[in-house]
Amino acid sequence: MKQEKTNNVLMGAVTKNQPKKLKSLIFASVLIGLITGCNNQKYSQCQSIIAIANEANQKAKKITEVSLEKELKITNWLQASDIMAAAAQKLENLTTKDLELLDYQKGLATVFKIYSQAIYDAVQARESKNLPALKIAREDAQKAGQLNKTLVKEINSYCSRE
Repeated sequence: MKQEKTNNVLMGAVTKNQPKKLKSLIFASVLIGLITGCNNQKYSQCQSIIAIANEANQKAKKITEVSLEKELKITNWLQASDIMAAAAQKLENLTTKDLELLDYQKGLATVFKIYSQAIYDAVQARESKNLPALKIAREDAQKAGQLNKTLVKEINSYCSRE
C-alpha cells in the first residue's frame, strides 16, 4: 500500500511538472523559430538590397565601358544615369523591417540618386562646354563614391553578423 502511494506521488509529481516542462519546451522552440526567422528575414532583406545595388553597378559599368571602347556617347551616359535613378527608386520601394538595414537602404538610395544626378549634370556641362559645372559634377560623383564605399563596408559587416 505504501509502495502504491509512493508511486502515485511520483507519478503525480511527474505529471504536475510535465506542463511546466512542456511550456518551457514550447517557449524555447518558439524563441528559436523567431531567432531563425529573424535571421532568415534579415538575410533575405540584405540579399535584396545587395542584388539591386550590384545589378545597377554592373549595368552602368557595362554601358560606360562600351561607350569608352568605341566613343563617348552621350546617350550611353544618360542610360547609366537612368539605371542609377531606377536603382534608387527600387531601393526606396523595398520593404525593410530591420531599422538599421533600413538606414543602409536609404543611404544607398541616396548614393544612387547622387550618381544619377552627377552623370546627368556632367552630360549637360559637357554639352554646354561648362567646365566649372563639369568639375562640380565630378566632385559630386567622387563624394558619392566615398559614401558608397563606406556604406558597402557597413552593410556587408551588418549582414554577415548573426
